[in-house]
Amino acid sequence: MSSSAITSVTPTLSVMVLAGGRSSRMGKDKALLPTENGQPLLLKTVQVAQSLATEVVIVTPWPERYRDSIPDSVTFLKEPSPSDPADLELSALGLSAGPLNGFSCGWHAIASDWCLLLACDLPYLDSAIMQRWWAWLTSYLDQTSHPAKKEPAPTASLTPGPKGWEPLCGYYHRRCIPSLTQHLQSGQHSFQSWLSKISVVPYQAVPERMLFNCNTPTDWVAVNAPYSTPIPDLSEI
Repeated sequence: MSSSAITSVTPTLSVMVLAGGRSSRMGKDKALLPTENGQPLLLKTVQVAQSLATEVVIVTPWPERYRDSIPDSVTFLKEPSPSDPADLELSALGLSAGPLNGFSCGWHAIASDWCLLLACDLPYLDSAIMQRWWAWLTSYLDQTSHPAKKEPAPTASLTPGPKGWEPLCGYYHRRCIPSLTQHLQSGQHSFQSWLSKISVVPYQAVPERMLFNCNTPTDWVAVNAPYSTPIPDLSEI
């Protein structure tokens, strides 16, 4: 092989699922909403995650709430609770609750080059679409890594939406960690503000429907009304 030959290396991938929201508008824990086969929505998300990567991490303040319904191969990482006074000390250290903070916490449990970040409340999440996206991204990375190319290596691959990037269903490289840490330490917690500071390559082939997330009972009725069954209120968990 010529010394100038380029060897392609497949990047490694892990998946991080965020399950730390208070579900205040839903009135019930969105992660436990039953899907068409009676399994909780969080488990459906995990199953999609496991179709893409061996390492799956769930970041949540309540691992004990979900542990029994999730495969043992999945790692739980506890983050500060949005409502627990016991976590005030962590909040004082800049580890307050919120999706961007949860994302930052989750990297401590991930060793891969790339991380697929997912919200737990994406009822239309599709493994085939996510696999095509990952295949496209790895091909893109292989092409742009050639010495003849002068494009900067992307820090993330996301889908553009009407209000900016869709941050809770997309791929991030671990090179994002320094800027993410700096952003949070400066007291900023906005995903969109942070994303404006990093290199993002857009992926356009994601159906808008797949990015729909459930925030209210009306949303859930529209998604899965024939299959819904009662689950405990948050106050009962």
